[in-house]
Amino acid sequence: MTHASPLSDHIPDENLRGKRVLVTGGTQGLGAAIAERLSRAGATVLVTARTTPPSDAAHPLFVSADLSTISGIETVVDHVRHHLGGLDVLIHNVGASLTQGGFADVDDQQWTKILDIALMAAVRLDRALVPGMVAAGHGVVLHVTTIQRGMPLTNVRLGAMGGDTPQNSIALSAAKAALTVYSKGLASEVAPAGVRVNSVAPGFILTPATEEAADRLAHDAGTDRATVLRQIADALYPGGIPLGRPVTTAEVAELVAFLSSDRASGIAGAEHVIDGGTLPTV
Repeated sequence: MTHASPLSDHIPDENLRGKRVLVTGGTQGLGAAIAERLSRAGATVLVTARTTPPSDAAHPLFVSADLSTISGIETVVDHVRHHLGGLDVLIHNVGASLTQGGFADVDDQQWTKILDIALMAAVRLDRALVPGMVAAGHGVVLHVTTIQRGMPLTNVRLGAMGGDTPQNSIALSAAKAALTVYSKGLASEVAPAGVRVNSVAPGFILTPATEEAADRLAHDAGTDRATVLRQIADALYPGGIPLGRPVTTAEVAELVAFLSSDRASGIAGAEHVIDGGTLPTV
């Protein structure tokens, strides 16, 4: 099937009016920034997370669900069909945390939990909701991964940011690496039907929680937030961040808004790294 480019007659803006969007992990940090940005572009945004959004949140459509479970997936799918009647844009943002200790300390239960939330939640939601996009002949799916899928973190000690116990991202990195490959395969299958699938791989992100923790560390050390953030970046990645700072949630949300819009109508099956230059050329 051949689909005409939306750019054939004019250059569209990022207007998302009338678009129905689901953002997973959408009540805090990056997910909240993405939901707010797409809502500001005119989309009807449904967010899902285990954490209830603040009472003053600008997104009235919310469903509480644990996406690491089959029942949680079913709850969200039912909510989408009942309240939105389908989807135009599906943003997989929900993820998992670093694990304590080294690789041998990550047991089967932890591996299963991380794979379920960081990989299988996307697979299961796509399986339920993307066929509707295919039938409609249009849609956008974005998988938020991480640059750690190519450079796992080990023996990370961040003091007040994460305690003195070493942490690692081995399980999370493996799950996100699998998500990147899955995203490419899905893109190849559904692109002929007019559905664009891409992935976004952030590096170190400056979230409100990170800012608060950095401010505490700066106060204790008698320094400033920027210095602490550079120290954290240096601890996370050899050579730090060439840009000199983490990317912000707003910057990642801008990339997501672009990829969700018709301005990106020719982009499919691609990974978009946004990390301030952290990821080395390989």
